[in-house]
Order: sequence, then C-alpha cells, then structure tokens
Amino acid sequence: MAVVLLTGGSAMQAGAADGRSAAGLARAAAIQDAERPARAPQRRRPASPRWISIPAAGVSARVESVAARRGVLRVPAVGVAGWYRGGPRPGEAGRAVIIGHLDTKTGPALFARVSRLLPGATVSVTDARGDVWSYDVVGAAQVDKDDFPAEEVYGGSASPVLVLITCGGPFSEEEGYRDNVLVYARPV
Repeated sequence: MAVVLLTGGSAMQAGAADGRSAAGLARAAAIQDAERPARAPQRRRPASPRWISIPAAGVSARVESVAARRGVLRVPAVGVAGWYRGGPRPGEAGRAVIIGHLDTKTGPALFARVSRLLPGATVSVTDARGDVWSYDVVGAAQVDKDDFPAEEVYGGSASPVLVLITCGGPFSEEEGYRDNVLVYARPV
C-alpha cells in the first residue's frame, strides 16, 4: 500500500535509505540542474504516460493517472503504476511523480523492489504517443510519512526529474507503513 501526502514537514528530519536526506537529494538535484546544458526547446508537450519499465526492479506495467483528494495522493490499482496528473508529465521540466504499491496482503506488489534500485538503474516511461522517456536513478530516500518532504517531491525543477514513490519502513495493521520511499531519476 502507498499513501502519499502532498504536504508535509521538514525533509531534514527524515533518514535516507542511502545515507542521505531527502533535502540532500533535492540539493544534489539542483546542482545537477545547474550543471546540465540547456536542451533544445521541445516542439510539443509530452503525452500522458501509459507504461513504465524498470528492468532492475522487475517492473513492466501500465500507468494510469491519479489525482489528489484532501491533500492525499490517490493510489492506483494493485499491479498498475499511478502518475500524479497534477504535476508535469515525464519528459517535461519539473518533477513527474509515479507511485506504486509495495505489497498486498498476499505478497509483493509492483514496486516491491523499487526501494533497492541503485544509482544508474534505468527507468523508461512510454507515453500515449509511443515516445519513450528514459531516466537513470540518481538516489533514494526513506522518509516518515508524517514528515513528507512535499517541496522535494512536487516542487519545481528546471530539468525533467522522475520521482518514484512507494511505501517502506515498519508496518502495522492499524496504520499501514510508517514511511515512504522516494527514488529520484534524471533523464539519460
């Protein structure tokens, strides 16, 4: 299950899966933005995403659009990834967000291995026109849902960024998973 808040507290308080904070990842992303040469302007807006492939995590699945209700991002069906339609599309400047379930009551789900992606792992998103947007993972963070770093996930970026989100941390029947895992990727 994945529950993602669109607002939250300081990312500086959150521990990261790879030893860096989500705020540190955001700073690294900003540095990478500054170091990247400007790309030629796009002729047309990318279409909505329809398929995601992450070979290193065993992911090959349909993408559906999801919205937010009362500050909480709706989760997609099990076995399907969800693209937050309130943000940029993959291939556009800004942070495109795709979420997926970690597990179900009966076993692992679509994003079960996403939290273990290493820098350099490839993520490809195919849009409704058949254009493929390829990204390389640059880092990951695990953050308490109560301290969700909304600005580092949904905030602006001069370049395209892909943020994958799933659940993580301790689980309880009453509350679900305590944390979210955030995986950041940059265009290839």
